[in-house]
Amino acid sequence: MAEDLDTPGRRLFPEYPSLPGMYTREAGGLTGAQLDRARPEKSWGKWSIRRQVSHMACVNYRWFLGNWGPILFGQNPPRDMSLADTGGADRMLDPERFHALPALLVALQDGCDLAWEILEKETLGSLRGKVYSRRFPPVVQPWPSGDSPRAWLENTMLKAHPRGVWIDAKDPSLVHYDLECTFRHVLWEGYAHLRTIQAHKQAEGLKIEVPLDAGVGYLRVLRWE
Repeated sequence: MAEDLDTPGRRLFPEYPSLPGMYTREAGGLTGAQLDRARPEKSWGKWSIRRQVSHMACVNYRWFLGNWGPILFGQNPPRDMSLADTGGADRMLDPERFHALPALLVALQDGCDLAWEILEKETLGSLRGKVYSRRFPPVVQPWPSGDSPRAWLENTMLKAHPRGVWIDAKDPSLVHYDLECTFRHVLWEGYAHLRTIQAHKQAEGLKIEVPLDAGVGYLRVLRWE
């Protein structure tokens, strides 16, 4: 059956308004020590729960304001562009501006609101018609966490997404994403980092609050040992 390219964007990604509440339920009520405890002996544990929340709040701003901003908004972004500034932190909100959990959750809510505003104006056809390109050389400086951006692309994104992300046929260092793929990516990042918060809580012997489908998105290809 042919896909309806006129399908409204919000109908394609109805989960965005629910994501901040899932984080609030899972991270709310934890002590400072629980929020800040890292487990570097685990592949998933280098970032504490607080950093997981900060990263996810940052993801919306980095993608929709930073990467896609010039394409979607031109010179009139709907948010202060400084929200996408990490202040030198590793893929997180500027820790000088955002540290307390309530502030991080407000930023996550605002980032999901931004995504929802964009989706209101898009359809499946328009999402697929917009493309953002960036370079991932085969050998690239790893993120401060030690993870490789290129490895993430090849081992996770290209495996998980059914379409919408591809390596340029003529230039293997150039990668293209359509806007539909970006919305899937940000949403799936939300689930993956929420699952990581749950792994921290399990290590503390704490109750898990939010059920997640292990067969969805990046949860299908990532592992939490």
